Amino acid sequence: MAERHKATVQQFAQALNAHHVNGIDKFLEHYVEKIEHSKFAYKNIDEAKEYYSKEHEAHPSAEWKILDFQQDDPYNDTLSARVLYNNHIYHTIYTFSSAGKIEKIHSAHEHHHNTH
Repeated sequence: MAERHKATVQQFAQALNAHHVNGIDKFLEHYVEKIEHSKFAYKNIDEAKEYYSKEHEAHPSAEWKILDFQQDDPYNDTLSARVLYNNHIYHTIYTFSSAGKIEKIHSAHEHHHNTH
């Protein structure tokens, strides 16, 4: 399950980076929600498409990059990752539906920056 969830998140990021916003419903449930900084960024697939289209317009060269996966909780169908986007690192928790699609994304700025 963990590998399938990781593959879904990576393919979702690749689709966003390729500006394939209309194809993101392969990875997201129609009732998907994203919470960013404790506020809803979107509450369904149509709002998600609009959200990512606006992100592309505002930051055309920015890409989503999965820095690493931190933990997988198969009992709650969640996967945590550190995601780099537009020079910011986000601690992101993805929750998956029984069908294996992303149904919730909870994202917050990472406050401490690790240097490797």
